[in-house]
Amino acid sequence: MDPAFSRGQRIRRTLIQGAFSALANVGERSSALREARKHVDVIRDVTYGPHSDNKLDVYVPTVATRPMPVLLYIHGGAFTLCSKRTHRGIGYMNAHHTGAVVFNIDYRLAPEHRFPAAIEDACAAYHWVVKNCAHFGGDPARIVVAGESAGGNLALGVGVAASYERPEPWAKAVFDLNRQPVGLQPLMPFLQVSSPSQRLSSPRISSYVRNLVQDIAVAYLGQGQTASSEANRMADPVRVLEECGRPQRPLPPIYSGVGTADLCLQDVKRLQRACEKLGASIQVELYPGEPHAFQVMRWRPNTRRFWRDNFAFLAQAYGGGQRKAA
Repeated sequence: MDPAFSRGQRIRRTLIQGAFSALANVGERSSALREARKHVDVIRDVTYGPHSDNKLDVYVPTVATRPMPVLLYIHGGAFTLCSKRTHRGIGYMNAHHTGAVVFNIDYRLAPEHRFPAAIEDACAAYHWVVKNCAHFGGDPARIVVAGESAGGNLALGVGVAASYERPEPWAKAVFDLNRQPVGLQPLMPFLQVSSPSQRLSSPRISSYVRNLVQDIAVAYLGQGQTASSEANRMADPVRVLEECGRPQRPLPPIYSGVGTADLCLQDVKRLQRACEKLGASIQVELYPGEPHAFQVMRWRPNTRRFWRDNFAFLAQAYGGGQRKAA
């Protein structure tokens, strides 16, 4: 842990990690996940980049028409937590219900590795998947990039890199592929890290959430670096859509789902407004009363609807019907 972090920051990080791990363990015991495991093979710890954290797991449906569509999934966790292991259930469920080969990645985490490490790794993973997915039965012409929370930020960032001709070398490498995703799923996304105070104007926001938002900005961008700037614009991919005009290539179709009790609701509304202004295709689904990360609370009716909506978007993006009913 960064020595500049306070005891309170370390406690909040530990509590969030524990909550994610507990929810993942509960999900492991669900009947839906047990069924999915019977129909999906997993290839673990494939290297996609030069750093020790640049590993991914590949979830391959055992019965699917080849070449299969592809899903690159980027886990959330406030840029500081979680892993492809905590999100393995999402890999199984997506592979089983969509017939897609799923690439579930790890990436370098803050504060040990600050911006742009995470988005650099996400772009490297996309580059690798485009070049290598065919070896696993995947179709490089049908790739969707998805992620939740911080992972939603990174998923949108990959889409931005594929659509806008950016100066960053890691973004340019994606643009130069000339291979855009066929869809983006930034789910309950945390789309602006910089200038954290701008999202904290409501008096209804608890002190815990206020501290957490500040923690994320400091961890990802560094103490004293949290003001919005050109240098950190790709830490806030929604700002690119708002501030940089029309992209050189049309944005892929976008789907986003978020609970109405989620702090990230405002991020999704900004994303929707920006896409509509640019003439980009976007579908937004709101889930009444749901908090952040409700998608892993499998016992909730809105969670089941969330997954059905996700699978329906993927089927449409891939250009065919779902292999199984959601």
